Formats: sequence, structure tokens, C-alpha cells
Amino acid sequence: MNTLTGILAQYIHKTTFTDLPEPVVTQAKQCLIDTIGCSLAGVHFPEIVGATKELTAVDTQTDCVIWGMSEKASLLTAALLNGVTSHAVEMDDVHKTSKTHTGAVVIPAAVTLAGYRQASGKELLTAIVMGYESAYRIGTGINASAHRLQGWHATGVCCTFGSAAAAGKLLHLDEAQTVSALGMAGTQSSGLWALTMDGATCKKLYMGKAAQSGILSALLAQGGMTGPAYVLEAEDGGLFRAASSNYRFEAVTEKLGERWDILKADRKPYACCRSAQPPIDAILHMRREYGIRPEDVASIRVNTYDIAVKQCFNTKRPKNVVEAQLCIPYTVAVALTDGAASPRQFTGERIADDALMALAAKVDVFEDSAFTGRYPQNWGCQLILKTVDGKEYEQTIVNAKGDSDNPLSFDDLVGKFTTLADGVLPAERQKRIIDCIMNLEKQETVANLVGLLEK
Repeated sequence: MNTLTGILAQYIHKTTFTDLPEPVVTQAKQCLIDTIGCSLAGVHFPEIVGATKELTAVDTQTDCVIWGMSEKASLLTAALLNGVTSHAVEMDDVHKTSKTHTGAVVIPAAVTLAGYRQASGKELLTAIVMGYESAYRIGTGINASAHRLQGWHATGVCCTFGSAAAAGKLLHLDEAQTVSALGMAGTQSSGLWALTMDGATCKKLYMGKAAQSGILSALLAQGGMTGPAYVLEAEDGGLFRAASSNYRFEAVTEKLGERWDILKADRKPYACCRSAQPPIDAILHMRREYGIRPEDVASIRVNTYDIAVKQCFNTKRPKNVVEAQLCIPYTVAVALTDGAASPRQFTGERIADDALMALAAKVDVFEDSAFTGRYPQNWGCQLILKTVDGKEYEQTIVNAKGDSDNPLSFDDLVGKFTTLADGVLPAERQKRIIDCIMNLEKQETVANLVGLLEK
């Protein structure tokens, strides 16, 4: 079938583990480590504890593990909750040109379904790569800037396709069934940025729902339901026309099987929106190199791209954790004060600190056309700090720490995982999880990995 999803489905169906270059396999493993660590850190959020209680009360199946918890649930409920927890601390991976948090969708869907189906390690890794490639390509084609400026959250919209691709691969769907799975994923795609108006805590739901919807789409396709083959490009109701003003169809299929976009996954070192992380790098540099401290600050100006201003400068005084994660003034202030921006810096107690709020009030954020022009291929900023004694410091960040062009080392990744998993799983279990993932292609089934994720 010569539709966009038809070409994509053919690629998904035909690709096997042996087609994956070694760096791609390694990257898939590291994406697994990163996402699972983020998920484990999210299990204590009050809204997640409450959601788990309510959902497991009405869903009494115990087929699948909810990571880091003692509770179990059905396939669809476990995938949803594993996706929700994966985004809670805002440290899950991100892809610049598609503006998607694909790991928090594809990996919960793939691991949960692989455990349910007793898939092999090779099958899981192949499904993960197919999920990332599909989501990244659709997110790039829809145009990150145009899509975001219309109020859409790209992960909820585009990563539903990634979840469907991974699920379809694990279910061994044929090409026609895969087209239908992708079509039905598209009809379930959603996610809106209205939450920035009041700090609603449901942003993490977009990831869980996308993970769940992708699996549901693949199951329905396996059962014989058909989805629209022209879901991306249809003139009436096609996703690209409906959700973007400047899309590019050819981005979905160009260099398919030749270029591996999963290699461009960025990993977050800080527990907040990626658009707030270049300013954190800049202020930490000043703290480290020049000894700048909060009492030295007269004013701070951040020049950055338009989406960062729209998304992360809605307040200088966040009322809750979600607003703090999406607030450049707060993230700069807490990083300068604490020398860190880990989950410990994003708690109700920390946000209530009056000294932090006073420092955040000195931070202003402005759109700079030079940075806007380079977005989304580059997410950068310039930070200018003026001191009370009249000195001025400037730092420009082109590729923030964790960018695919400025990556975390494997030791950094392991350190991040253990920090996030501490208090949820014992240290010995953490080590076994990492060892299991790094040798996943040797596993006949993923049962060992899934068992290690249960509290």
C-alpha cells in the first residue's frame, strides 16, 4: 500500500533484529534503562498512588506488573500506569525535531506487552526501535513548532503511533493489520497544552494513554477491525492537516531503514521540561566557574526560542510541582541555590521557599529570533546575569547536557538510574536490572526483566 502508513507498515513488518546496527541496539538498551529509572521515581506521586488505587479496584486482573509497585493489573491498565509513571519526574528522553518524549510511551507499551506475550529479548528490542522510528518520523513530519503553537502536545499525538508500531511488531501483525493499527492509533491521538494555565497534573496521562491506545489499536487490528490507511495525509480528517499548519509528508518515509533516528534521542539530566534545561546548564556553569551565589544576583535575562517562552514562562511563582517543572525562573533559581535540579528540587516543600521565589522573581525570559530560527533542530539559550556590584556574566548554551550531540556517558546514565530507583528497589536489584537489559538479546523471554521490575 502506497500510503504513508502503508510504507511505514511495510518497514515495520519486514525489519528484524538482524537488520539493526549494533549502535542502534545499544541505544535501545540505554533507552530502556533510562525510561525504567524514570518510571520507578514516579511511583510515589500522590496522583499516581491515587490513580493506581482506583484503577486496580475496578480492574482486578493480575496479568501484568506495574513497575515499582506490588500491585498488578491487566495489560491495558498496566501499560497506562507504566506510561504515567515514566513521565512523572520529567526526566524521560526527548527528541528535538519531533518534540516527543517517545521513551515514556513506547517502552511502557513494549515491555508490558512483551511480558504479557512472553516475547524474547530480541523481539522486545526490535519493537522498541520500530516504535521510536515511527514516532520520531511522524512527529518530525507534523512540524514540532507549528504543531505546538496550535496547542497540541506532540507526545500524546505522535507517540501513539510509536506504541502501535511496537505493539504490532510484538503481535506479529501482517502489513495490512499494521496499517490498520497505525490508523486506529491516529484516531486516538491527543494531548493538549491547556495544563499550563493552571498546573494540572495530567500531562503524564498523555504518555500513559498513548501507550495504552497503541496496544489497543494493535489488538483491534489483530481481531479484524480496520483503521484508516490515509490517517496522516487525508484531505478530510488527516492528522497532519488537522493538527499543523506547516507539515511535511515526506519526512515520515525518507531514508527509512538507512537513517536511524533513535540515535538522536536526548537524555535529561534535570527533572524538568527540556526547554528549561539549557538555562540550567548556563547558571550551573556560572555557579561553578565564577562562584556566583543567589545573594550576588541583581537580575537574570534568558534569551531563547519562542516555544520555550510560551511553554516555560507562564509564571515566576509556581504553585505546584507541574508548574515548577515548566518554569524557567524557578528552575534557574533552584539550580543556582542548590547546585542541582534533581527530583529533590521539585517538591512542594522546596517550591514554598520564599528565598527561592524572591530569586525567581529576578529572572526574565525573552524570545530571541536567532534561537527560534534554529529550533527544533537545536534547543539553545543565552543567559545574562548582572550582579549587585555591577558585574555582568553571559553564557550561551548550544547543546545542553544530555543532547545527542553532548550525550550523557554510560556511567552518567547508570548513576541517573540508581539515583531514581533508590528507595523503590534495592541496590542489588538495580544492578541486576541493568545487567539484564545490557544482555537482553540473549534472553529467550523477557520474564526475568519484568520480574525484576516488580516491587
